[in-house]
Amino acid sequence: MNAYIISGFRSAVGKAPRGKFRFTRPDDLAARYGGEEFALLLPDTTAEGALGVAENVRARVADMAVEHSARGDELSIVTVSLGVSTLVPEDSGAPSRLIQAADAALYAAKQQGRNRAVQG
Repeated sequence: MNAYIISGFRSAVGKAPRGKFRFTRPDDLAARYGGEEFALLLPDTTAEGALGVAENVRARVADMAVEHSARGDELSIVTVSLGVSTLVPEDSGAPSRLIQAADAALYAAKQQGRNRAVQG
């Protein structure tokens, strides 16, 4: 199933118009993190700004309407659930706390019905 999910996400991103998933700030980074997860690192971004970026990504993927052929219900297109967390390194401690908070927010997004962004 993980391979199918990654394939669906790659398909959605691959069908995006040129530049649709590119960041405009040079220090922003998108990277695969684990089996079916991706991380967006957005330095110098507020919690509100990070949630806005996540919602923008969610909407762009949904708007592409890439078919999710393994399903036959209202979620028959590829969608993404996003967990958002922020950290000020000198104030908040170890980077592992950022990952744990993002993971908890991602779990909450899935529990709330998927295809959404949740702030942790």
